[in-house]
Amino acid sequence: MLFQLSMEKFPLFTNKRFFFTLFFLLFFSFSLQSAERIARIDFVGLVKTEASSLKGRLSSKEGAFYSQKSASQDVKALFATGLFEDVSVSREGGAGGIRLVFHVVEKGTIGAITFRGNRKVKKKDLENALTIREFNQIDEGKISESVRAIKKLYEEKDYSLVEVGWHLDPLDSENNEYELVFDIQENRGVKIRRIAFVGNKAFSDKKLAKQMRTKVKGFLSFINKSGKLDDDVLQSDTDLLYYFYLNKGYLKAKIGKPQVSLTRNNRALNITIPVFEGVPYKISSVDVAGDIMTTREELLSQLELKAGETYSRMKQDQDTMTLGSIYGDQAYAFASVVPRITTNDEAKTADIVYDIQKGPKIFVEKIVIKGNIITHDKVIRREMQIMENAPYNQSAIDLSKRRLVQLGYFSEVNVATPRGSRDDLIDLVIEVKEKPTGSFSIGAGFSSLESFIFNASIQKDNFFGRGLKGGVMANISKLRQEFAFNATDRYFLDTRWITSLNVHRYSSALNRDFDQKSFGGALTFGREVFPFFDASVGYNIEDVTVTNFSSQVPAFFQQNASGLTSSVLSTLAYDTRDNRIFTTKGMYNAVSGEYAGHGVGGDNDYWKMQAESRVFFKMPWKTVLKARGLFAYVNSLSSDPVPLFERFFLGGVNTLRGFDFNSIGPSLSIPSSATGGDHDFTYGGNRMMMFNLEYEVPLYDPAGIRAVIFADTGQSYAETESIDILRFRSDYGFGLRWNSPFGPLRFEWGFPIKKREGESFTVFNFTIGQSF
Repeated sequence: MLFQLSMEKFPLFTNKRFFFTLFFLLFFSFSLQSAERIARIDFVGLVKTEASSLKGRLSSKEGAFYSQKSASQDVKALFATGLFEDVSVSREGGAGGIRLVFHVVEKGTIGAITFRGNRKVKKKDLENALTIREFNQIDEGKISESVRAIKKLYEEKDYSLVEVGWHLDPLDSENNEYELVFDIQENRGVKIRRIAFVGNKAFSDKKLAKQMRTKVKGFLSFINKSGKLDDDVLQSDTDLLYYFYLNKGYLKAKIGKPQVSLTRNNRALNITIPVFEGVPYKISSVDVAGDIMTTREELLSQLELKAGETYSRMKQDQDTMTLGSIYGDQAYAFASVVPRITTNDEAKTADIVYDIQKGPKIFVEKIVIKGNIITHDKVIRREMQIMENAPYNQSAIDLSKRRLVQLGYFSEVNVATPRGSRDDLIDLVIEVKEKPTGSFSIGAGFSSLESFIFNASIQKDNFFGRGLKGGVMANISKLRQEFAFNATDRYFLDTRWITSLNVHRYSSALNRDFDQKSFGGALTFGREVFPFFDASVGYNIEDVTVTNFSSQVPAFFQQNASGLTSSVLSTLAYDTRDNRIFTTKGMYNAVSGEYAGHGVGGDNDYWKMQAESRVFFKMPWKTVLKARGLFAYVNSLSSDPVPLFERFFLGGVNTLRGFDFNSIGPSLSIPSSATGGDHDFTYGGNRMMMFNLEYEVPLYDPAGIRAVIFADTGQSYAETESIDILRFRSDYGFGLRWNSPFGPLRFEWGFPIKKREGESFTVFNFTIGQSF
């Protein structure tokens, strides 16, 4: 009874938690007393590495209690440094604690790198290709990368059969240094002579070979690198061939591993590719499943693949992207669209179901600009068609990227969408790589017509990184003085208004029949009405003086030839070019009008209209096909003829390149003198049609050197003449173009077709700037 009472007085002892806690404390105290402390940590086997630098990487510390788990982690950490071939750990007991010893075998160091057997490639080029350097630790992975880099270097020089090995020679045993020796057997430089296929029946060898980037040696191999064997390219060619067969409906097609062999004389390569074609499959049905956002019928109407057609992987990929864009435009940034194909091998048909999982709606948290060193953030942000905190919209992002590329300020524009602060937020990261956008040139030359010529120009498309475009230009010779200034701001005072200003002063005695002086300028204001479509209006004023008429100029052209032109301008332009400076695809269409008359304060009365269209096609091998069409019309609003300086002449570097400057157009036969003989006076037309065609081919892309072949045709017509394309004058020619540090330079030789008496066999043209 007494015992029970005393227990009741101390209820703590009746608690099971108390006994458990007491037991744990006693056990933990005993464990601490029995654990061993680390008195010292030593390293055995170090040659160059300092022990103090390694101790900082260890979780085991002197004075701390020893742990087998920590010691094992320390072994892994020492291995992870890449400094050692072998690491182990041991412990030795003592009165003051244990001594922890790490036994290491250091990797050797590369004291020197030597190449043996290289004759076709310089030592310096080989050294630059290596991924391992002198005084690096020996790393077999990096040595293998260097071997591949050396082989790649030889392959670029058509030595595809090169063999590269390596070995180590002791250099300094005391310091564990070795000499890394690359043994190179160059063998003979060879080109691809033949590409053949085995097992193909539906498509010829020639048809299949056209799908590949690997080509047999051709006539222009020194330019297009045909005949060169690149293992990586050849491997990717098998994917291109497989994709070709899938686009033709061959769902079961297989492409084997290419076999490369030397010809009997060891001077060329043959490539043989095994092919299993199968048969083409038809589409029996197309459907969508999963998260149907609108209606099944509406989604199916947007797809390219239809039931009854031959299967095409290209159309399937397009449909996948189309569905992804539809959902992406509704803020479903991570919508998953997976095409599932079920085949019926007996009927040779396939059912396709696009399985759609839309996921959550996503919003743009921040827009982050990276890579712009010169260009201000606002120049990039004002092209963005999507704002922060707005729902994700794929079409708006694609359009934003397109507009940034079109500026011509950047060589690269990349878009990334990393996760934001929440799962339903993303950051829109725009990373750009800037490129030079200006040109400066100064030069002098000699012309048989103008004698000494001096020219200078400065042109910039992104002044001060603010997106301003402008330039100044001067040409001075014995017969010509020309000065011009131009400036354009597409976001005047940070608004959506487009402002352009140009001022010019011109004096010329180039025309054999009269001299001309002019001074004037124009100011225009415009606005982007909708994407890529601009509308503008402006005012132009120009004072022109024409003097020193020759006796061949008719009197009615001399009357009112000088005077003040005051005019109102208007332009509509649709511009989808991928790059306004160096265009490779897209189009530019513009219609402009000009009214000049006494009503706006001028002496000359006329109205002028011009329509222009330019089209650019991106072709294989980085080539570009360009075409331009131009029609212009001017009409006098009084009894006076259209002034000479407003009429249309053809001939020269920017019109018909096979003819002399302003030599093509309506003309009058005027007696040269009282004694006889006639002289043709070209007075220009009031209507003009012209067409230009160009094909640009890269010669050396790193330096921006390209070749061009061209053809021009056109004619101008007088008021009394009807437009007759049979009277067109035509030419053809070739040239070189260099995107130099001073701006785009053009060197072109034009040849007239059906040359007439008095015309040159060839005309050389040189200028700075783009053709069109």
